[in-house]
Amino acid sequence: VFLLYSIGFLVCYTGVLIYNRLVKKLPGDADEEMTQQYEAAVSHRRRLTSMLLLAVMGLEITCNLISFGLNFAGTSVTNYPRGTTYTASVIRYMKEREQNKSLFYRAEATHSQTLNDGALNGYNGVSAFTSSANVKVTQFMQTLGYGAKNTYNRYCHEEASPVSNLFLNLKYTIERQGRDKASSVFEEINRYGEAVLLKNRFYLPLGFLAEPALAGLTFDVKNNGFSFQNMLLSTASGVEGAVWNIQGGDNLTIEGFDATIENQSSSGYCAYRAELKGATVVYTYNIDADGFMCINVNLPKRNDVAIWVNGELRYTEAISLPQMLAVGDVSAGDVVELKMTCKAAGESSTMTISAAVLNMAQFTACYDALNASTLELTEFSNTEVVGTISCNREGLLYTSIPQNGNWHVEVDGKDAEPLAVGDAMVAVMLTEGDHEVRFYYQNKAFSLGWKISLGCAVIFAVLIWKNGLRESKKGKYQR
Repeated sequence: VFLLYSIGFLVCYTGVLIYNRLVKKLPGDADEEMTQQYEAAVSHRRRLTSMLLLAVMGLEITCNLISFGLNFAGTSVTNYPRGTTYTASVIRYMKEREQNKSLFYRAEATHSQTLNDGALNGYNGVSAFTSSANVKVTQFMQTLGYGAKNTYNRYCHEEASPVSNLFLNLKYTIERQGRDKASSVFEEINRYGEAVLLKNRFYLPLGFLAEPALAGLTFDVKNNGFSFQNMLLSTASGVEGAVWNIQGGDNLTIEGFDATIENQSSSGYCAYRAELKGATVVYTYNIDADGFMCINVNLPKRNDVAIWVNGELRYTEAISLPQMLAVGDVSAGDVVELKMTCKAAGESSTMTISAAVLNMAQFTACYDALNASTLELTEFSNTEVVGTISCNREGLLYTSIPQNGNWHVEVDGKDAEPLAVGDAMVAVMLTEGDHEVRFYYQNKAFSLGWKISLGCAVIFAVLIWKNGLRESKKGKYQR
C-alpha cells in the first residue's frame, strides 16, 4: 500500500513538471508582439504549474496526516515528560541551587524515559541518542558499564555505578516515580509530588587531578565489568585495592521457573530454555558484605529484569544492551533476587549476570585522593572552558570533555599537548603548583570550509553580474 501511495504521488508530481515543459517553441522569425504573447503564455503556465504543485503537495501532506493518525496511536501529554510539573519543579530547584555555585555540572534521571532526557527536560545529561555520536565516546561509555553500542549511536545512563559517575561529572539524579532512592551514595535534597532530587555524595567536577598512569590505561569494550572498574579507580587515584567485592560462588544460586537451566557457572553464566511465555530465570544472591550494590547484566534478548531485595521489589528494567545497574544499599545477610522474564515460549539462549558490593571505605579513600585537586571553572561555553587548579603533586588533569581532535589546551597561557583518556576524554599533564588551564575548540575543517564557501559566493556573484551585464546589452526581447 505504501509503495502504491508513493508511486501515485510520484506520477502526480512528474505529470505537473512535464506539463510545465510542454510548450511550443517560439518561431525564429517571431516579431515583438508574438514574443510578448509567448512570454505571457509561459509566465501563465509557470504560475499554473506552481499552483498545481502546491495543490499536490497539500494533498500529500493531508493524506500523510490522516494516514499517520489512523495507523499510529497518539501520545498522551498527561505524563510527557514523565513527572510533568513535579519534575519541572525539582529541576528548577536544582538550577536555582547551583546558580551561583557551578558553571557546569551534569544530572540524570534514575531511569530514562527517552535517550535524550537532558534535552527534553532542560539539563546537562549523560545519555544521548544521536547520529553524530562520537564512536570513541560511545565505546568509552560502554566500557564504564553504560548501555551503549557504537552501531546504535547511543549511550544510556540507568542509575549506574558510583565509580562511573566519578568520571562523568554527575552531580544530581532525578527520581520521577516517588521511590525512595536515598543511599550511602545519593542523598535526597528535594521532593515535590512523585519527583525526587538526589545529590551525589561523591561528586567530582568536570576536571580533577589523577595519576599519570590513567593516560595509558586501555579501555576495552569487552572488559566492562567490576574488575575493570577496580583497576580504573586504583589506577586513577593511586590507592591500591579493590572497591568492588564481587558476589557469587557459593552465595549464588540460579533457578528456572517454567524454564530449563541447561548450563550454569558460579560467575553468573547461564544457558536456559523457556518452556512457556513468561518463564523466569532467577539469580539469588546471599549477600556477604555491607555497601552499595550493583549488577552487570548481559542478556541476549530485550527481556525484563526485576530486582528484589528481601522480598521487596526495587524496580523492573527492560534490558536491550549489556549494562550496569544500581541495586542500592544492602547489608550482609540480605537476599537479592534478579528475575529475568522470557518474552516467548521456546526462547533459548545464554545470559551472564554478575553482582558486586562497594567497599565504602576503599571507595572513599579513592574519592578523597581524586578530590584533593580539582578544576575550578572561571569561564564556560560550548567552545571554551577555563579554570584554575592547585595541584598537590604532578599528575594528569582528567576532564569529561569528549575529544574529537578539535579540543586544544593552554596551561598558564602556553600551548600544551592534549591527551585522550580511553581515547575519548580530554586530559593534560600538569606539574605541582597552581595553574590556569584553558580548553578551546578549534575546528580546522570549519576554517577551511568557510574560506571555500566565501570563494564560491564571490564566484557566484561575479557570474550573476556578468550575466546581467550581457542581458542588458542584448535588450529585453532580443534573442
